[in-house]
Amino acid sequence: MSRNIIILFLLLILLQPSGYSQEMTRILFVGNSYSGQIRKTLTNLIKASPEGKTTELEFITPGGKTLGFHLETQATLEKIKTGNWDFVVLQDQSQTPAAFPKKFESAVIDLDILIDASGAKTVFYQTWGRKDGDKMNLQTMPTYKAMQKKLSDSYASAAKRCDAILAPVGDTWAKVRKADPKLGDSLYKSDGSHPSAQGAYLAACVFYVTFFEKSPATIEYKGGLFDVEATAILNAITLPEGKPTPSAFPADRTLTNANGNEIEVRILGRSKTQIFFTKNGKNHTYEIDQLSEADQTFIRALPINR
Repeated sequence: MSRNIIILFLLLILLQPSGYSQEMTRILFVGNSYSGQIRKTLTNLIKASPEGKTTELEFITPGGKTLGFHLETQATLEKIKTGNWDFVVLQDQSQTPAAFPKKFESAVIDLDILIDASGAKTVFYQTWGRKDGDKMNLQTMPTYKAMQKKLSDSYASAAKRCDAILAPVGDTWAKVRKADPKLGDSLYKSDGSHPSAQGAYLAACVFYVTFFEKSPATIEYKGGLFDVEATAILNAITLPEGKPTPSAFPADRTLTNANGNEIEVRILGRSKTQIFFTKNGKNHTYEIDQLSEADQTFIRALPINR
């Protein structure tokens, strides 16, 4: 082989685009505004994660539409068939799985068959009950709890029947509402239905765990939430079985006492009444009720470990 040919061969190798062999994770959301209104937050969360450069998201989310509508829409069906997806997320109209479970089941079974044939995995986006129940179905869903139970049951049943993955957004929503009613209320926009910034962050975190099977706690992006809000939501996230739950500690924070004095610390843990931290390599203990109100709220959202 001549010297010129060898040089040309080496140049061809060197000019190959870097990273060309990296596998992409491709995810399609099929639903309506409940998916569309978490799009920005989920996209930003994944971009800020280690998986950001190898994940592609696409959304088909016309407002108010059911999965039955998508099943009859040729463009949606073609997108599922030809998109080379890893996951296809199905989200029905917010009332349908609870109010019309048979209609919901019929649509998801047919869509799941199509998704399986395409080589992708079906993921069910379990949604949340409306803040004050379903006013259009007061006899069967007069309260949030009644509506949430029906939604959770329908989505869980569909996931089992289709051997699909369940993204438990609604169940996580319920945990936050129970643990912190004030934060639970703030998960909703003013219509008592769609997700606020807090609700979108919660949903995005659940999907991150669902797709990548690890906690989003170490991702810097927090959706614009206050630390205490993000921490409370992250504490409600359930990791897949067998995956260790990451410790909330150590946690770096600027603490402010009741007199307004600030100190940069690394929090190692807390008891019911005290916080344990390091400062300049030395261990310290401080009474939680001697901190500012904001810091007390943040600390009490952390798990007790001592």
